[in-house]
This record gives sequence, C-alpha cells and structure tokens, in this order.
Amino acid sequence: MASTVPVSAIVPTRNRAAMLARFFESLRAQTARPAEIVVCDASDDASTLATVQHAESAWGEPAAVWRYENAARTGLAPQRNQAVAAASQPYVWFLDDDVLLEPQCLEHLHATMAADASIGGATATITNQGYEAPGRWSTLLMRWFDHGRVRQTYAAACVGPCCTFMPDTSHDIPPVVTAEWLIGCCSLYRKSALHVPAVPDHFEAGGLGEDLAASLSVGLTHRLVHVRDARCFHDSQGGDHKRSLTRTTDQRVRNRHYIMTRILGKDTLRDHFDFALLHLFYLGTLLFKRSGRGQFFPVLTGCLQGFGKLLRA
Repeated sequence: MASTVPVSAIVPTRNRAAMLARFFESLRAQTARPAEIVVCDASDDASTLATVQHAESAWGEPAAVWRYENAARTGLAPQRNQAVAAASQPYVWFLDDDVLLEPQCLEHLHATMAADASIGGATATITNQGYEAPGRWSTLLMRWFDHGRVRQTYAAACVGPCCTFMPDTSHDIPPVVTAEWLIGCCSLYRKSALHVPAVPDHFEAGGLGEDLAASLSVGLTHRLVHVRDARCFHDSQGGDHKRSLTRTTDQRVRNRHYIMTRILGKDTLRDHFDFALLHLFYLGTLLFKRSGRGQFFPVLTGCLQGFGKLLRA
C-alpha cells in the first residue's frame, strides 16, 4: 500500500476534464501520496467538478482530503495562489493538469526536502523537455551576462536577465543537484518558504514566467534543487494565453523585466542593456534560422509592444 506524506497537491485547471482525469490516474499511482489535493477550477461547465468527484471516489486508501475551489480569478497565477492559500499541509506541490507523473515522483521529491531543512523547493525531471546546451554564440552571450564566469553546464540555470535553461534529464548526474529556478508543472515547496501570495499579483492570464518568479523568490532565502529520480512527462497543452505569438511575446517581455528588476533587484544600466541585448539576440536567431523566419514579425511586434509598455510605465 502507498504511504501518505504531508503534502498538498496544488492543481489549477480550466476546461480540460479529460486531461485532468489522466493526471489524477498518475497521481493515484504514486508510491507516496499527498495528504491533500486542492483543485482550483475556472472551467465554463461542470465537467471538471464531475472529474474531481470521480477521482475522489476512486482514490481508495490511504485516504486524502480533497478540496475543490471555484476560481475567484481566471488564470494560472491567481488560481495557483488561491489553491496555496487553501492548502493545509507544510509542503505544497505545484502541478499542471497536463503532467503525467512516474510512480515515485513525489516520494523522491519529499524525501529530498525532508532530509534537508535548508531546501525551500525541489523540481522534478521533465523527461520530454530536457536541457539543451547553448551553442557557441549563445555561450558567449551567457558568459557576457555572467560577467565572464565559465560554467560546466547551464542545466537548471537562470542567467543574467532571466534567461533560463531546463534541468538535465540524464541518469548520469548526481541524485540531487543545485538549481537556480524551478519548473511550475512539477515542483515541491516548503509552504513556509513561499511568499504571500506565492506568485506576485503582477502576473496575468496564463502567468508566463510565474514559476520563475515564485522559485526565484524562494531562492533568495533557501536552497533550490533538482531531484534526478523524481520524473514526469509534460504533455503540454498550452492555453488561450499562448495562441497569439505577439501577445505571448509582449507578456514575456514585461514579465521577464518585472522578475529581473523587482525580484532579483537587477536595475542598473548594464542590466537593462543586457535585457535589450537578449531580445535582440533572439530576434537575430529567428532571422538566421529558416524555421524561425515565420515567427520573426509576430515576435518583433510583441517585443515592440512590450518595450513600449515598459517605457510608458
């Protein structure tokens, strides 16, 4: 029989009942189950509530406390904040409803954090979204952002103006490695380490970058780690907020600037130069890659809109 750990699973969702049902199956298969599941739902109909009720009835032993919250505000960030506020356990597990968990995922995450009180958050390995090492020109840019620092790897790094890299999916890395940020779709936090609210109110709609904001805030006072053997598959379904590349880029620009200046306190002329340089470099890569040329003008428009709003603010 599975064990129970003092964890609240935090599940924001909207209009994805079938996907949520599949997620609940992988949650029920955990060797260490959360003591509490908090679902914050912004769906347009009752199908999600029915899915939650069915999952609760099928849960079995050991029992868990199920909390269903109607979302006060629609959006990943506000829904996640609402669910965290309702959670009663000392650990909160940020999850997306399109994640499929391997059976020992929570067991590894919780064991790692329970063994070291200095750890404020631990992220899982996303098996289908692994680390990609930067190329030659990108590496030079990262070293510029890092003021000349040479790194052996950029896995799970957050460099300069919030340029992030995914954790390494390899089995050859140590069981627990330091991370500079945590992925929102499957990360465990000490609730006492999270700010209130967990995600700043700045973040709107889908909350692009909200996982970065929450984890960097925790990282100011606690260790962040990547747990190699806590593994899941992210069957990313996107959302309405990602359908417009221009709108998405606009939001990413403003959110990245907020994180850089308000959370990390990077607000010098050099920091703002690096911020602009990162976006110019990205636009350049779209021009030089044949596969990216179709995205160039929507991304350029989004960048101009985002920078324009920042300047007006």
